[in-house]
Amino acid sequence: MKKAVVLGMILLALGTLAYADASIGFGFGRTQFVIAQGSDVSGSDITTGWVGFPPSDWPPAPRENLDIAWSGDHTAFHLTGYLDGTVLSWVGIYGTLKLMPDMFSVLIGEFNNDGWDTFRKTSPHPIHDQNNGNVGRFSGYGVIFDVAPKDSGFELGVMIKTGDPSAKAFKLNALLEGQLTADADGSPATIEETLTNTNIGASYTVPNTVKVVAGSTTGTLYRASRNIFGRLELLMVPNLTAWADVKYDGFDLPTKVSNINAELAGAYDMKPMTLVLAAQFGSNDKVTSFTVFPEVYYNMGAFTLGLYASVGASDTSAFSDTMVYVVEPYVKLNDFNTRISFMYKHDAAADLSQWQIPVLIDWGF
Repeated sequence: MKKAVVLGMILLALGTLAYADASIGFGFGRTQFVIAQGSDVSGSDITTGWVGFPPSDWPPAPRENLDIAWSGDHTAFHLTGYLDGTVLSWVGIYGTLKLMPDMFSVLIGEFNNDGWDTFRKTSPHPIHDQNNGNVGRFSGYGVIFDVAPKDSGFELGVMIKTGDPSAKAFKLNALLEGQLTADADGSPATIEETLTNTNIGASYTVPNTVKVVAGSTTGTLYRASRNIFGRLELLMVPNLTAWADVKYDGFDLPTKVSNINAELAGAYDMKPMTLVLAAQFGSNDKVTSFTVFPEVYYNMGAFTLGLYASVGASDTSAFSDTMVYVVEPYVKLNDFNTRISFMYKHDAAADLSQWQIPVLIDWGF
């Protein structure tokens, strides 16, 4: 009898999988190994290793990720893990209830690191893509309500944050011992607290014309700065990717410092040559800054030749005294998705020049 029950369960599971989509992937991506690097500082060493400059552009170690996904007619599951050295950390774990397939779904779980990026946009740069402060990204723990009627061109997403469930036990103990206040135990204390940590985004697409996106998000932590944002994408020109967005944040911080950040990005594919450009502008009551990121590359089949650059400055003093620029010619081995570059960076404010020869790797299955 037991064998019959087990056999029935196996057949049921196999039957369920037959009507579902499952996938598993591993990526060794956006990883940089520096063959050699140095600077114009007298007596400085020439070094080699995984960490180069500028450190904010790349992870401090190889970015290896494992992705597992399963999707059926009414439910789905997604799992993403990052390998840091020998430790695998699960950074995205959520399940999906397709309450009204092709119209209304509920996603429940953890949306950290890359987050839920339905309303986020990055520039078309092949490697050094730019984004306006991750505007539109839903991140953290919580519940996402997604309304997207099929073929309507409309989508609405609302995320209600719930705090880190793994922190509940020890934070509750600390609360009982008087070490934390009632609203600092990792979970919203009131309905009002929950509402202040809710993300919302919406988009509407007119086919082959424009796409309009708008919303408001907060950071991963509670009481993080809230922003409001809007974006316009042009869709009517073949082979052209072009969009602009703007965000305003800081109005709910104790310091009341407001920030405006805008980004313009685009690419024109002329086959085999592609032109790419992103420009960022930021301003508040203390400083105004700008950065421009041009890139051009030519696909020659087995390999691609390209030139990337960036130049930016702020007006805390004369622009020439705060100028930072980067120049990076490169060759990409297309069959291996691997780039070899020579990068030169000069920082006028620090009076420092640096160079490096990085190998950029981005492949997986």
